Amino acid sequence: MPNLCIPKSVLSSAICTENPSGLSNFLYAVPVENLTIEANDEKNQYVITTSGGAALQGYRIDFKSQTGQYTSEDNGTGKAWSGSATGRVELNEDGMAWTSRVLHNSDKYLYFIATGRKVEGEKDTKVPEFIVIGNENGEAEWAVAADTGTSRQDDHGQTFTITCGYMLYPLTKYVGNIEQIDAA
Repeated sequence: MPNLCIPKSVLSSAICTENPSGLSNFLYAVPVENLTIEANDEKNQYVITTSGGAALQGYRIDFKSQTGQYTSEDNGTGKAWSGSATGRVELNEDGMAWTSRVLHNSDKYLYFIATGRKVEGEKDTKVPEFIVIGNENGEAEWAVAADTGTSRQDDHGQTFTITCGYMLYPLTKYVGNIEQIDAA
């Protein structure tokens, strides 16, 4: 087992692929019940398994391209990070209002925002990369603000904000597939 208190050298020459700004245009809200969530102490990633070996599943929320952003702040030495993500849903505002009410009244979800990159997964296959907001206890909070705009061509919709006050890394990722589920 490696000593976790020894930092890695962070060399810019080790990155050989593009690393664009921003996020993709969708996220998954994944209920944490029946999940085992562990941090991979060699990478800034979660390893997530489901009970019974089922696929990881979540509710998909599409948001307007180029409105997604993730930021984090240091909570102080030995106190981890706070993470926050935002995006704007412009279409299907009624569906977003309903979903927001459910997510706002629950704190048992992890949120996975697609980076738009596919990276090496198991068995040399390319799988999606996600930024994760939340922790193994499902302590992420969902909030939404709506805006109609004033003239017909204005930007409008509902801007979501997801926050988590305790995350292990300033940038926590998940690499793998997530299946879309829908409410009955």
